Amino acid sequence: MAQPVETLDDVLRILGEHEDHAHRTLNMVPSENAMSGLAKLPLLLDCYHRYFFNEGDQAERWHFRGAQRLRDLEMGLTVPLLEELGRARYVSVRPLSGLNAMTLALATLGGEPGSTVVTISPDNGGHYATPSVARRLGLRIEFLRGLDPHTLDFDHAADLLRRVRPALVYVDQSHCLFPVDVARLVATVRAASPETLVHVDASHWFGLVLAGVFPNPLDEGADSFGGSTHKTFPGPQKAALLTRDPDIERRIRDTQDYLISSHHFAATISLGMALLEFRDFGGADYAKAVVANTREFGSLLTQRGTTVVAADRGCSAGHQLWLDTEADGVPPRVASDRLAQAGIRVNFMAGLPGFVGQGVRIGLNEPTYQGVTLNDLPELADIFTAALRGTTPAASLADRTAQLRGRPRFGATVGAGSPLLRGALELATNALLSEQVNSPNTVPESV
Repeated sequence: MAQPVETLDDVLRILGEHEDHAHRTLNMVPSENAMSGLAKLPLLLDCYHRYFFNEGDQAERWHFRGAQRLRDLEMGLTVPLLEELGRARYVSVRPLSGLNAMTLALATLGGEPGSTVVTISPDNGGHYATPSVARRLGLRIEFLRGLDPHTLDFDHAADLLRRVRPALVYVDQSHCLFPVDVARLVATVRAASPETLVHVDASHWFGLVLAGVFPNPLDEGADSFGGSTHKTFPGPQKAALLTRDPDIERRIRDTQDYLISSHHFAATISLGMALLEFRDFGGADYAKAVVANTREFGSLLTQRGTTVVAADRGCSAGHQLWLDTEADGVPPRVASDRLAQAGIRVNFMAGLPGFVGQGVRIGLNEPTYQGVTLNDLPELADIFTAALRGTTPAASLADRTAQLRGRPRFGATVGAGSPLLRGALELATNALLSEQVNSPNTVPESV
C-alpha cells in the first residue's frame, strides 16, 4: 500500500534516496538506458512547456511563438543529426515513444481499413502490441513465422506474401537476440509482392544502427525504419521515423498532424544533444563495446553454470541476453529479487520466444554506457552468479556492484570547472529559483 506523500520536502527526500541508490546500482534492463545530465537539461527549462509546429520557419505560421528562438535546436540539430547518422533524407521527430511510432507507422503505411499488414509472430519476437494496434486501426494481421525462435522461415514468408499481398510488412522484433536479415526479407517481399512496403521497427537496435555496428535498414532496401531512442541509444524516452522516400515522408507528415499534437519539444532537444554527444564523443566505440560486452558476458555466465539461451550461437548478436533461471532451480522472480538486493536491476517476464513460462532478460547497453568494460565483466559475472545462487550476503555484493559504477561513462566530459558544467548549472539554478535573477547567466553566491 502506498504511503502518503504530503509535502515537497517528502518528494525531494524520496527522489534523493532513489538517486543515491541508483548511483550504486547497475541497470541491466535491455529496454532502458541512461543519458547524460547535459541532455536532460532541456526538461527543466522553459522549452518543456512549449509547442513547436513551424518546421519551415514561415512567418505566417508562428501561431505558437514560445519556441521561436529555439527552432534551430530541432531543425538545425536534432533532425540533421538523425538524417546524418540514420543515412536518411527525411526524418520525423514527432513520435513520443516506440509504441507511438508504431501507431504512426501503421496508420500511415498500413493502407485503408481492411488492408492486411504482415508482422512477426510473437513466437519469433514480434511486439505484443502490434496486432492490437493494427486491428484498432481497422487493419488485418498475418504473421511471419520461424523455423525456431531466432530464425524466420523465408519460404513461408514468400508463400504468405504471394497469397495476401499486404500493404505493409512491419518488422517488429521486440524480443530478439539476433536481428532479422532485412536484406533477405526485403528481397523476398519485392519478389512475392512488389507493391508492399517494408518498415523496420529498430527500437532495440537503434543505437547500434546509428553507430554503423548493425546494418542500416534503408541500405538493406527497407522503405522506412524507426523506433524508440532510449534502448541501445542513450537518449530520452522518445522516438523517430526515417525514410529516403519523399512520398512516404509526405504521408507521415500528413498523418502525424492528426495523431500527435505536442511532440514533447524539450525531449526533442534532449535527443539532439544526445545525438551530438553520440557523434562527437565515442558513440561508435560505445556501440561496438555493447556488442562485445554482451557476447563476453553471456560466455562468462555460461562458464559459471547459468543457463543462457542460444549459448551455442554465441548467446546474442546485440545487447540482450536471456537466462533460463528456472532450469537452474531459481524462479525468475526470485532471481530478480536476489539481483536487486545485490544492486543489479534485471527484467523477468513471460513471452520470451522459446520459453514456456517466464525468463530473465538482461542487457549490457546501460552498463556499457556507464563505463563497464570487458575487464570488468569477470567481476560482474561473479557478483551476478553469487546473487542468483544466494551464496554470498547481498550487502557485500551490493558494495562490489557499486564499485563498478565508478567508471568514466561514454559521452562528453563535464568535470568540475568545466565551462559546460558552469553553463548548465546557471541554467538549472535559474530555472529552480522562484524569481528569475537579473541575468540568466548568474548563479547566486549562496548556490
